Amino acid sequence: MMIRISNIQLFALIITFEIGSTTLFALGIGAKQNAWIVILLASIIGLGLLWVYTQFAKDYPNQNFSTILNELLGPKLAKPLLFLFGIYFINQALHNFYEFGVLIKMTALPRTPILIILYLFIVVTIYILSLGFEVFARTSEILAPYFLTFLILIFLTTVVSGEFDIAGFRPVLGGGFQPVLEELPTVIAFPFGEMVVFLMFFHLVNKPEHIRKVAFWAVGLSAFILMLSLVVMLAVLGPELTANTEIPILETILTINIAEIITNLDSIAVFIMFIGGFYKTGLHFFGFCLAMTWVFNLQKTRWLIIIFGLLLPIFSIYRFSGLDEQRYKGLEGGIYGILLMASLPILLLLISVVKRKKSTRKGV
Repeated sequence: MMIRISNIQLFALIITFEIGSTTLFALGIGAKQNAWIVILLASIIGLGLLWVYTQFAKDYPNQNFSTILNELLGPKLAKPLLFLFGIYFINQALHNFYEFGVLIKMTALPRTPILIILYLFIVVTIYILSLGFEVFARTSEILAPYFLTFLILIFLTTVVSGEFDIAGFRPVLGGGFQPVLEELPTVIAFPFGEMVVFLMFFHLVNKPEHIRKVAFWAVGLSAFILMLSLVVMLAVLGPELTANTEIPILETILTINIAEIITNLDSIAVFIMFIGGFYKTGLHFFGFCLAMTWVFNLQKTRWLIIIFGLLLPIFSIYRFSGLDEQRYKGLEGGIYGILLMASLPILLLLISVVKRKKSTRKGV
């Protein structure tokens, strides 16, 4: 019997994945005080991409992505394409995994070797994923409310503490629209385009007819929280400090001081980092394992999860020498990412539409 997840669990997974560690950084800050406009526009385009992704779940309910590709392209093209998706997912998992390790080392465990941090993290990930995707989804259902509560708590205490100044995000479009357009592709790709990984999991949802509605609500809420997070950072730190700070949300939290009682809330940032890193890494990594399972016609993913999971810390240390290189390589792979996030899904959907029309005509 195939393991299924509920719509609530899908909602929680998308929320934790989309927000993830994204609130720790200032998305679109190249547009300075207009960065929130970048997120607004990127989310609208991201919802368009999400419509494409969820159309596959609507047209092919309960069919996994491998079966859909085989039906549309045939096995000779489907397997190489699955392999490309798998490589993209493991690359994203490496980026998120390494980033998580560095941030935890910087903020919570400065004297602990990064390799130890990464192995502690991956052992937990391997254990939960080995228990099954349903267990992994259930953990998000439990942790997502705390995750959202802590974020809202940060926003509220920042406003109450008196550090909030709306001058930080004015004048609106003072430098024109060009900076917004320049930042747009990056923010579309991260985090909205990353939703492409859910193509690997839609067949595991027990009510496929509700997938689009659930996904749209989750991504919409995520976009709102990301905008709110950015507005708070800009209002507290200003655009220049927000752009030049390694972890702007942490700097924002450190400014909170209510009557000398509510202070030093940086532990909340660490909690957000852990949850965000866990689901960003876990979903990309499991997407890779599923893709390789289908490519090589394996019966179970467990051994892939264990073997590649234990190698992940070594790969990440070898691939990145520091956070700057990790971010540079993330931007470097943008064209490859856009191909898999947008071009290929749209092309596949067009092929699906053409095939369906042909089959309808034959039926007539």
